[in-house]
Amino acid sequence: MIDLCALRKIQTALRQYEDRLREDTGLSLNEALCLCSINRGYQEPGLIAREMELSPSRLTRILDALEEHRLVERKIGDGDRRNIAVSLTYAGRELLMKYQCSDIELPEALAFTRE
Repeated sequence: MIDLCALRKIQTALRQYEDRLREDTGLSLNEALCLCSINRGYQEPGLIAREMELSPSRLTRILDALEEHRLVERKIGDGDRRNIAVSLTYAGRELLMKYQCSDIELPEALAFTRE
């Protein structure tokens, strides 16, 4: 049975977490998750979109915002101009390093323990 009240608590906690993330970093949750995907080695927009389960057009808007914040850069491939590679800038790597050890705590409703 689905506990709708528990789902509501999770939804509220996630929204509050994203609000705190936006306050501290200026990024939405999807923008931050995109940085993490790129950091894990996903460089092609199509692969990033599949990894994040986003439409290509939604990912384009996220990458545009990240590029505007100077956290990522897109480069056209040398051999094939249709290929684009996305990489973190120095500022993007710095931001990720800072917030991987951040004091932004997960709300209790999102803090699942692994056993």
